[in-house]
Amino acid sequence: MRKTKKISVCAMLTAIGVVILYLGSVFEIMDLTISCAAALAVFLCAWELGVKYALAVYAATSMLAIMLVPNKWIVFYFVMFFGIMPVTKRLFEKAGKVFSWVLKIAGFNAEIFAFYFAALKLDFFAPDERGTVYLLILLALMNAVLIMADIAYTLIFKVYEKKYRARIRKILK
Repeated sequence: MRKTKKISVCAMLTAIGVVILYLGSVFEIMDLTISCAAALAVFLCAWELGVKYALAVYAATSMLAIMLVPNKWIVFYFVMFFGIMPVTKRLFEKAGKVFSWVLKIAGFNAEIFAFYFAALKLDFFAPDERGTVYLLILLALMNAVLIMADIAYTLIFKVYEKKYRARIRKILK
């Protein structure tokens, strides 16, 4: 595939990701779900065009969403956690099944710690919400979300690979 076609596909996937995030502003109760759904554009790019182009889609979607999407929580979840997840999934799964889970969980927890300590510095939490108990609850819940999202991405990829990949590859030629 020519480079211009790859860039065009990246632009379309970026637009799809931003539209999904924007539409997610309507359904404020589904922030995590919408962020995971928008990350499917990055996921598709990572598997079809490679990690380099997927990072470009992630960066472009993140920047455009920050500027255009009214609900910044959805954008925050996409930028901090779920947007980069398809790229790390693609890279880490080359390391083997067990070691890839160790890498994914360690990377995700590093992101959560970075968020938590930045939020503490910015006085984001109320005084009664600071402490080890809240951090442990946050880690437990977000790790559960990570595991569910990773399993969902794996299942979606299996369906995509069996039913749609051949058709999409014909279009992308």
